[in-house]
Amino acid sequence: MNKKLIHFSTVVSLIFMMSCSGSGTDDTNSVEEQSLYGGVFKMPIGSYFNPIRVVEVQKLETAQIYDQMLEGLVKYNPKTLEVEASLASDWKISEDGLTYTFTLRDGVMYHDNECFEGGKGRALVAEDVVYTFKTIYTNHPENRAYYTFKNTIVGGDEFYDGKATEIEGIKATGNTVSFQLKEPSTIFLQKMAAVFAVIVPKEAIEATEFIPVGTGPFMYDKKNSTSEVVKLAKNPNYYRKDEKGNQLPFMDSVIFKYYEHSEDPMELFWAGDMSYIPGVPVTKISEVLEERIGDFESKPPKYILISEPQLSTTYLEFNMTNKTLKNKKVRKAINHAINRQKLVEKIMKNQAYEIGKFGITPPLPKIFKGYDFEGIEDVSYSYNPELAKQLLAEAGYPDGKGFPTLTFQFRLGNDHYLVASEIQNQLRSVLNINIDIEAIEFNDLIENQGHGKADMFRTTWFGDYPSPESWLLNAYGKIVPSDPSLPSYVNSARFQNPEYDKLFEQALKASTVEESYKAFSAAEKVLMDEAPFIILWYGEDMMLVQSSVRQLETNGMRYLDLRNVYFKERTAEEYDEKKPQ
Repeated sequence: MNKKLIHFSTVVSLIFMMSCSGSGTDDTNSVEEQSLYGGVFKMPIGSYFNPIRVVEVQKLETAQIYDQMLEGLVKYNPKTLEVEASLASDWKISEDGLTYTFTLRDGVMYHDNECFEGGKGRALVAEDVVYTFKTIYTNHPENRAYYTFKNTIVGGDEFYDGKATEIEGIKATGNTVSFQLKEPSTIFLQKMAAVFAVIVPKEAIEATEFIPVGTGPFMYDKKNSTSEVVKLAKNPNYYRKDEKGNQLPFMDSVIFKYYEHSEDPMELFWAGDMSYIPGVPVTKISEVLEERIGDFESKPPKYILISEPQLSTTYLEFNMTNKTLKNKKVRKAINHAINRQKLVEKIMKNQAYEIGKFGITPPLPKIFKGYDFEGIEDVSYSYNPELAKQLLAEAGYPDGKGFPTLTFQFRLGNDHYLVASEIQNQLRSVLNINIDIEAIEFNDLIENQGHGKADMFRTTWFGDYPSPESWLLNAYGKIVPSDPSLPSYVNSARFQNPEYDKLFEQALKASTVEESYKAFSAAEKVLMDEAPFIILWYGEDMMLVQSSVRQLETNGMRYLDLRNVYFKERTAEEYDEKKPQ
């Protein structure tokens, strides 16, 4: 397999090695000695922010905001993505792999907030964990967290179905909480580190208006926040210190700001008024790699450029309730009519890890060791205009005659429009069919997808945890509501196939990673044959960081942990000491 599509010049590659020292902005000096407390971290988001219940979270950027305020029993290490302790000081797993027992830390306090008596945060208790999982297992159309834990904890599904008033498999005793699983799981801890498993107090969830109150290093500053600007203030009562004994967090506040046009934050970044750009717009790539090259080469560098494969897949999904799209030959024809190579090279300016010639799981063998990517590639789709025309004719639409106009919705933004416009042109050129394209604000787009208000949608899916399950869940038929009037937020294509579901469930019950990968990859081959999706590309975004930002770790899941981040200007001497890794 060609595992690398994007190629930079030699000089830029050297900048990566010398400035980034891997995939973060590590600094080995003692923070305490430098007295580096203070400062404001600023980064852009691509849509309006609404403080919704955690079980309803669908957007990556909402998860990134919540991860600074809310904590689970365990968390991801932002550099390695290994699971490590958080609200739990430690945990034990029974010999049969069915029972996980977590011990809660002492002295953990919730943020001061009006939802508590007297406005003062109370201590975290084991019952908070039990209550959190009851919300996860509550049957509600907006609940997206349930599908992560469906068929996982004993008694959870019975609670969801209203057949029980308690979750049998969750027990709280003193400062410990135990979970009994239905089957041994190779990824239960990873699921517990996802945003859906953060612990939120009953008082906040049952408030008239949901309040994102947690135990994390930063607190929601409701007074100074709007739907466009989200401000998080330092939690003065945070219980964690770093490994050198320094009180966390270091920064005074964090600001996330929505910009309708992705190019707008770039000017602020160059002016030093934006700390981090998580993805360089395609219209600005030449500016970064050519016009501003001196800012990355200087000693010390003014900015740091990072590029690494993302655990993300960008794809189109068909609305499987559309009569025309129920014809598999139509779906296959459209798949073969799209020139993914041209999309990535011409429109995306090679800002991708690889074109979509595999399945929905990102082809990262280092993370998914032993996964049958090559076998999936054999049954996936490539640009083949003649075969596309043949399939469309066999479906009853020779040269596109009689084919109805399809509606295609995508996220508001210039980059997204350019891709949609190119796809529109390609389908018109190859198949002589018409696609009406429409840009939608991201929050509205999610609602439209869930309710099937268009025929095609563009989606970029970041894994909630590093398992093929996180992507393949989007095609699991048993989570599609039987009532078509209800929203289907996870499997928004409403794809249903018994063979796929059987293999997916087989993977969930597997006792080893190897067994689960075998079943997941077999399910993925069925998915490719049925073609409810058009896999476009796999992510590898350019990220920009001000060189004064220290200890900001980046990773393929875009999991963000800002508790250890601080500011300190770099020196030429320090830069000279950095050696290529």
